[in-house]
Amino acid sequence: MRLIPILAAILVVGLANLAVWSLPNRPVPLEPPPGGKLRSVSFAPFRDGQSPLTQVFPSPAQIEEDIAALAPQVAGIRTYTSLEGLQIVPELARKHGLQVTMGAWLSSKAEKNEAEIASLIDLANRYPDTITRVIVGNEVLLRRELTPEQVTGYIDRVKAAVKQPVSYADVWEWWLKYPQIADHVDYLTIHLLPYWEDVPAGVAGATERIRSSYHVIAQRFPGKPILVGETGWPTAGRSRGAAVPGLVNKALFVNGFVRLAAQEGFDYNVIEAFDQEWKAKLEGTVGGHWGLYGADRVAKFSLAGPVVENRDWPRLYGLSSGLALLLLAGLALRGGRVSNAGWLGLALLTQALSSAFVHAVHAALHGKHYWHDTALAAVMLTVTALLSLAVLLSAQRALAGGGLAREPLAGLRVPRPALSGVESLGRWTALAITGLSLVWAALIVWDGRYRDFPNVYAVMPVVGLLALGLIRAARRPAGAGVAAAWAIDGLFRPAVPTTDAPARCLCGAVRRLPVESLLAAGLLLTAALTVLAEGFVPLESLIYGQLPFLQALHEVDWTQPNREALAWAALQALLAIPYAAGVLTAKR
Repeated sequence: MRLIPILAAILVVGLANLAVWSLPNRPVPLEPPPGGKLRSVSFAPFRDGQSPLTQVFPSPAQIEEDIAALAPQVAGIRTYTSLEGLQIVPELARKHGLQVTMGAWLSSKAEKNEAEIASLIDLANRYPDTITRVIVGNEVLLRRELTPEQVTGYIDRVKAAVKQPVSYADVWEWWLKYPQIADHVDYLTIHLLPYWEDVPAGVAGATERIRSSYHVIAQRFPGKPILVGETGWPTAGRSRGAAVPGLVNKALFVNGFVRLAAQEGFDYNVIEAFDQEWKAKLEGTVGGHWGLYGADRVAKFSLAGPVVENRDWPRLYGLSSGLALLLLAGLALRGGRVSNAGWLGLALLTQALSSAFVHAVHAALHGKHYWHDTALAAVMLTVTALLSLAVLLSAQRALAGGGLAREPLAGLRVPRPALSGVESLGRWTALAITGLSLVWAALIVWDGRYRDFPNVYAVMPVVGLLALGLIRAARRPAGAGVAAAWAIDGLFRPAVPTTDAPARCLCGAVRRLPVESLLAAGLLLTAALTVLAEGFVPLESLIYGQLPFLQALHEVDWTQPNREALAWAALQALLAIPYAAGVLTAKR
């Protein structure tokens, strides 16, 4: 073991790891938006453990703390309910100089609707100087919980009882679907969310999409005032078409929209003030991450920039580098003579797997927090960590030995005698991650609207298995084919399976590998279906959306694919290589 070459390898790999963490997190400058403050933001002061689902609501002190934090940044707030402890909002908003757009939440529950309407009317009449307008119902037609006639009935009752302008809020297409609602309101409240459109728009085209949709409504309802009641961008979750969640993308979107609003004279409300993690139960990870502030009440970015995608990257870089050094030291202690090139390869592999693992842990901690999501993340992290460990141990053994031996091809269905602990660990964790990937892929294809792509978990097994295959291919014995070195059955063994090797413990060479064939075909099939269902636009949006299918298909920008979906498809295809290699070896 030569110290200087090892230190040189560690230095090279450390610099590469620094680039991996730092380059995507370079500061992005933003020009200060016009007007200083945002006009209005959606206000839901729920904190960890609080939500309408649990019926645990924030205290008056917590609500005031949130309003005080927002007051220097915004001119007004919008609520979605007049109950659930938010009856105190108008009084606190007056104290801190904010205007309020007060809402009443309508649903299929008539008794709850009556309480909402009564509270809204009472608050509007008690605080006419603070509550400047009211909204009766939010996307209740979109959810198909009430009929248009029922909605207009509630609207008319409120209009007769308050002096403020009255509206109803829904996605902009629904005003075209139910134009009769406009006759009952004083102004239209439309939701313009390019991320959730049938054909999602990326950040670069989002403001133009909003401008176009706004003008469609303005032309359809001339003379009617319009409030953009919701517009925003998520900072975490899955991509939809060209729409990619992210902190920088949110900052760019909000900055660009505020400029557009100033140019066009839009009245608007940005969704939302604080991340609402309870929404992840309804809308996946993305639902809980629309806030300008995190759930911890820390501002995610400054509207005047610069903005960094992940401010924790120096700490994560340090953790990943430290973990890689520990793993590399453990491999060195195992002994064996490894060449300089071998140490460079081991250093690269340990660093790649360590960085991928730290990234996956960070994503799991900042995703959904319900017990089943936490349990799934724990399972994925455990399985991938164990598989990575088996890969590293097998790679070190292959590089430190005098070369790999030859043995008969067996296949996964034929139990090998005397499998070592590393071999058993590698085989079963590889099969486990393959099975989990197949199930996850099928669920995304079947109903992926609120499901995250598991790319952060799939990177480790793909990188690990392919790297181990490359090492084994380089160290394979004379006469052994490249495909045999990659075959999943022998991937963690100190020998390369070949069909022409002497059948020492097996009765002849295995010619059919049904398990490997099934898994390889399944992974390739789900990869192809992923491209079809998510590769450029969510297929379910085209089928079940508001636009006719052919019109929606025509609006897709085929130059802006869903890169996250395509990466997930590629990971599935790459994961199929060890299984396909076994099948190819058997056929030979």
